[in-house]
Amino acid sequence: MNGGNSECCNGPTNRKKMPQDILLPSLSPGYYQHVGRNPNTNSSVRAWEYRLKKEDDYKLQEAMGVNAYLRDAIMVQYDKHTEKKQLQRQIRDRVQQKLQAYEDTIEKRREKLKELLCNEERKFYSEVIEIAQKGDEMKMEEMKKRAQILKARREEDRLKIVHQKRIDQYRDRCQELRPSLMKKHIIETKNAQFQQIRENEARREADRELDRMWNDLNAKEMRAKMEREEQDIINQKNRQLDLLNVWQKQIKGKELLKAEIQKVAQEDKIEMDNLRDELRREEIEALDAKIRKRNERAKELMEQIASQEQLLAKRKLEEDTLDQAFNQLAELEIQREKQAIKDFTTQAKRETAMYKKHLKELEEERKKEEKELDMLLETYRKEIEGKQDEAKCKILEAKKKLQRNVMEGRAEQLAHKRQQAENQLKLKQAENELLRMAFDKNERLQAESDRLEAEAVRQYRDDLKQQIEYSNLLREREKQELKRQLEEGRKEEEMYQKIVEEMVKGNVESDAKHPFRKVLENYDCRCTFKSPF
Repeated sequence: MNGGNSECCNGPTNRKKMPQDILLPSLSPGYYQHVGRNPNTNSSVRAWEYRLKKEDDYKLQEAMGVNAYLRDAIMVQYDKHTEKKQLQRQIRDRVQQKLQAYEDTIEKRREKLKELLCNEERKFYSEVIEIAQKGDEMKMEEMKKRAQILKARREEDRLKIVHQKRIDQYRDRCQELRPSLMKKHIIETKNAQFQQIRENEARREADRELDRMWNDLNAKEMRAKMEREEQDIINQKNRQLDLLNVWQKQIKGKELLKAEIQKVAQEDKIEMDNLRDELRREEIEALDAKIRKRNERAKELMEQIASQEQLLAKRKLEEDTLDQAFNQLAELEIQREKQAIKDFTTQAKRETAMYKKHLKELEEERKKEEKELDMLLETYRKEIEGKQDEAKCKILEAKKKLQRNVMEGRAEQLAHKRQQAENQLKLKQAENELLRMAFDKNERLQAESDRLEAEAVRQYRDDLKQQIEYSNLLREREKQELKRQLEEGRKEEEMYQKIVEEMVKGNVESDAKHPFRKVLENYDCRCTFKSPF
């Protein structure tokens, strides 16, 4: 009578007509009642709610499938992008390795070339210094030998002259031989004067020849020095040109490398822009699709809500109409009963109260059902909003992840550029270090040359000191030799005195010749004549 239980029936779902109040015989004569809803007669509403719930579950599963498909598509696109970036990174690493190997090979070649140049330069300097030292030593040895030969020859001539002078001196002291000796001396003096003139002329000619020889030697040395300096300048110029060519090649290689890097960076930038535009288009399309689906779902939901509201309004109108009819019937029946039977007033009031209570229970049940329906709609709306928020969060997370990847790629590019700048700075520092080492090497070689020159000057000074000491020693020896010669001269004088005395006693002619006559006899000229002695 009050509506039945809430279990779903298993019977047919055909919609039945709403029950109508009809007059039926009552237990109490003159009273009315109406037929209540039979149990399990709301199966159509429950089936309609079940279909709505099933459609909502299907749409939710479809939305989850679409989201999973979009997520898988984004992950596939991200994996492709990651693989492409890894491939680009591997290619860039291999190119960097090749460039590093090339730089190492270039550095090794530079070191070898530098060592070869330094060794050749050291050998050249050593050879030049050795040749100069040998030339100086050979000239010094030759001059010493010539000086010794001339000195020995002069000493021999001097001894002969001294010996002959001693004999002539003792002979000149002899008064008996004075007239013939005077005549002889006059003739020999004239011959000696002529011979002195010739000797002076020969000495001047020898001095001129020596001066010419020294001038020629100095000119040769100057020419050789100028040739060496010119050759050094030419070699230095050639080395500078070779070094400039090497630098130009290096600069050209760096420019080509820089252009290639810029080209690769530009291609990467274009590709990243295209990828970013494509991802942006995909995101916009996905957002548009989601917005369209959300609008469609919202439209469907609004239609469902509108249909539900229409259904509720219709039900409410029917219930209001039914309530009005019941109220009118109740009022008519009450009036009829008041007019007909006044004794049963209390029973009629009780039945009217029961009827009103029943109407109140029906109203409360209707409100409870509306409240449950509103709660279900609110729950469904919250679930949809939660899914939409979750999808938005996933999209934002994908955007942030893509932005992080882009920023990481940009950071890698900046690190690569920084590394290239550091490598260029290191290369420049290495070139500066090479130049500094070359300058230091030149300074050391110059210092070595200065040291060798100073050593040669010191050696020359030591040689002069040794020569002075040797000259002092020779002078001391000459003094001793002079003493010895004086002693021998005294003995020879005694011997010559005996010879002169014997010559005076025996009137013997001397066959000895003056040394000047020996020299004069060697020349074929008009002044040569035979001495009467």
